Order: sequence, then structure tokens, then C-alpha cells
Amino acid sequence: MNDVTNVEVFSPESLVSAVQVLAEAGAEARILAGGTDLMVALEKGLWRPQGFVLDISRLSAELRYIKVEEDEVRIGALTSFADIVTSPLLAVEAASLVAAAREIGAQQIQNRATIGGNIMNASPAGDSMPALLALDARVVLTSNEGPRTLPLFSFFPAYRETVAKPSELLTEVRITRRKRVTQDYFRKVAPRSAQAISKVILAARAWDMDASSEGSRLGSVRIGVGSVAPTPLRLFETERVLEGKVLTPSLMAAASRTLETEISPIDDIRSTAEYRRLVCCRLLEEFLANLLLES
Repeated sequence: MNDVTNVEVFSPESLVSAVQVLAEAGAEARILAGGTDLMVALEKGLWRPQGFVLDISRLSAELRYIKVEEDEVRIGALTSFADIVTSPLLAVEAASLVAAAREIGAQQIQNRATIGGNIMNASPAGDSMPALLALDARVVLTSNEGPRTLPLFSFFPAYRETVAKPSELLTEVRITRRKRVTQDYFRKVAPRSAQAISKVILAARAWDMDASSEGSRLGSVRIGVGSVAPTPLRLFETERVLEGKVLTPSLMAAASRTLETEISPIDDIRSTAEYRRLVCCRLLEEFLANLLLES
């Protein structure tokens, strides 16, 4: 393992102290929450330990929670994926996020890994992001100047990057509550049935769906994908093709064609671009077929 004797670790007991440290340390600081990404990077030599580590694990009293309000569900950044899997509230309000949380490593990883850490890691293969994109999630970034909120779809400007400033700490995830949800969908395709990095992920939500004389008419749709672009991606154009339309085979085909124009998969050690493109279309078709069955 790399020598860590030249690393200074600060473990604040309050959020106020944590953001003050970030204001002073800036880009030199690495943030440690559950440690399931940072410690692996250290072990593999992908992170050269130097400078400053801000350990926020002692902020659970302020940043580990799942709360419901009239219009939104609020999830603290230190909430573990085990917390999400076992939450009765999220089973109702965000079933796709619960399904994604079950796919994250083994139970030991789920006990340690946090939703905030998974987002800040900014991996295009991250399991939680497609579900959160489909749930219209927003993130709250806090600095010593106060919080700011922005939609998750604008949070990843490039591969493994976020728009968070060095002085900001991700403190909360907010999910808009929806009435008349027809389906929350999540599917991960990977080399193994468990503990594997994804080849393709697609998550989707549909609500306000109605029956008409022509058939089942879609209301609103949100679609998030992973492992098919440099960043987690929300499929705005595919959503526009579907929203307000009667669900027919020709509409499903048009949506698949649009999806293909929005994603940009690559060949890598886990899969080929062609396979990813084909599977992503098939997952969209499965989601839409399920809507027909449920309507």
C-alpha cells in the first residue's frame, strides 16, 4: 500500500467546521465518507496520498437521514446504501433508487458506501445516478457561504468531473415527489449477477398516464442511463418523443431510434459499443412494454 505518512487528516464534528476547512484547503483536500472508492484507489495506486484528507464520517448526525416533506424526499449525503435498501419510505417514493442500491457491491459495501460519495465519484457506471436522474433528483452543495441547489443532470460536465467547487461539500439529495406514478424502472446489465461493474444501466419513471380511445397515453417520462456515455446521462430527446403520446409499437421504435442518437457507448474490457447500444434500446423497450401491461 502507498505510504500515507505525508497525509494530514481532519475529522470535524460539525458541518460548519467541515466547510470552513474546505474554504481554507480548497483543491488540496480529498473528501473521505464511506471510503469504498478512495481506499480502493489508494490500494491500487490510483490515488497518490499527499496533502489533506477531510474525513466527514463523523457528521452522521447532520448528514445521514431520509426525510419526507410535502413536495420532496430529502436524503443526507452520508446515508448509506443499506439505509436506502431498508427504507420503507423510499420503497414507495423511489423504488428505482432502492433497486439500484441493492446492486451496489456486497452487503459490506452497502453498509459503508454513501449516496453522496457515489455521486461525487462521478463514474459513468455508477449505479445510483441513472435512478436519481429518472427521479428528477437535485443535489445540495454547501460551502461556508451557504447552500446552493442544482439538478443532477447538470452536475457532470465531463468524464469523472463534477461542477462542485473545491470549497463545496455535497450535503443532500432531493427527489421530487410524484402522484400517479405508473412505474419506476431500473435494470442493470453486468458480466455477473452481483458485485459487478455495469455494462449498461437504464432507469425510468412514468407518471400521469391515462387511457384514451386510441390507447394508453403517456404523461410525463424521465429516463436516465449509465455506462453508455462519458457521464451519467438523462435522455431529454427520448423523453420528448414519448411524452403526451399514445403508446404504440411505432412510438416505441421511434423512441429507440432517438435513444441511439443520444448515447455514445465505447468498446472496453467489459463490453462493446454495439452491444451497449443494442441492450440500452432493449431496456427502453422493456420499460415501455411494462407500461402497457400496467396501464
